[in-house]
Amino acid sequence: MRYLVLLLAPFVLAACATLSEDQCRAGDWHTIGRADGADGRRSDFIVQHAKACNKIGIAPVRAEWEEGRQEGLLLYCRPRRAYDEGARGRRLSPVCPLEDLSRLERANDRGLRWYRIGQDISEAQRDINEINARLSQLAPDDPERFHLISLRSSLRLDIVTLRAQRNHYRY
Repeated sequence: MRYLVLLLAPFVLAACATLSEDQCRAGDWHTIGRADGADGRRSDFIVQHAKACNKIGIAPVRAEWEEGRQEGLLLYCRPRRAYDEGARGRRLSPVCPLEDLSRLERANDRGLRWYRIGQDISEAQRDINEINARLSQLAPDDPERFHLISLRSSLRLDIVTLRAQRNHYRY
């Protein structure tokens, strides 16, 4: 086991790096910054790139990266993107201008509601699957069947209701 850990350690550490060696060597900091901005990365994220690239003796060019990041933030700080972040279960990163924040937070909250209702639907479906598995193990005349069938019907109705609610939060 110890040998397996030693063998996998370089791969695990490499997976933590924000940039590959080739990206560090290419040094297209504007493009890297643009991508980071479009992903909602904060200004201190360049430290992660510095850690990744310092291993091979390369330092990021902060001014180029920040210029690109600012361009990327124009893509990130939009209502549709804020909604999409919420729909993935993520809160909006605190990188957007204050004058847009209220509108973006509303879009993000709407996406989060859509996401959470989806989680509730999935949970109800898992419960139905468990009930079906239990029903398949019970004898046809088992008194517990009525209770389980009733519970399954109630969960199916819940799912219909949740889907209707979820449609309300669709972008």
